[in-house]
Amino acid sequence: MKRFLWEPSARADLRRIEQPQALVILQALTRFARGCGGEVKKLTDDVQNRYRLRVGDYRVLFAFENRDTLHILSVENRKDAYR
Repeated sequence: MKRFLWEPSARADLRRIEQPQALVILQALTRFARGCGGEVKKLTDDVQNRYRLRVGDYRVLFAFENRDTLHILSVENRKDAYR
């Protein structure tokens, strides 16, 4: 299973989300880290090699730090995620 490296701003993003939705997001991240899939896409035209995990109306933006670590950059509503 992969480890998570959270940016402080991403932790703050998650705390601002209502608890039931935040738990769904954490469960989706855990499923992805275990290799059980998820709706993940590489961001197009992104020089930083970032990816997004879609969880309902929320997007988790992350990058692969190395083979075993996901660097969580932000957790935002889809209307604000790509600005």
